[in-house]
Amino acid sequence: MKLPIVETPLQVRFADIDQLGHVSNNVYLQYFDMGRLTFFQAIEDRPIPYTVVVRIEMDLIREIKMTDVVTLKTWCSHVGTKSMRMEQHLFANGECAAQGHLVLAGFDMDKRQSAALPSHWQPSNLIDDTDD
Repeated sequence: MKLPIVETPLQVRFADIDQLGHVSNNVYLQYFDMGRLTFFQAIEDRPIPYTVVVRIEMDLIREIKMTDVVTLKTWCSHVGTKSMRMEQHLFANGECAAQGHLVLAGFDMDKRQSAALPSHWQPSNLIDDTDD
């Protein structure tokens, strides 16, 4: 299975705008969260794994304004036995406004600790060819 690149259209809300008249930097992380959820929902044949975010890195490149057309591209660049790395690029009017990645670790809800990803997310059950 090739993991998809999922594009999420986003609507800038009035509450997203700060006193400088552009989207506040903390809202970019909320946009990334929405893209991550959309990514997992797009993979209908694999239940969403229990994960926790253990690392976030983001570069803010340009401002986003209220009237901009905003889209987010999200994909999984690496899947290991206990974690996965997701890449995200946020676009405003077709220009990259931010890019980042995050690492998600598998999580055991009963023991409240890190755990291996479920078998259907193990590397041996996925073909990760996003490096084409």
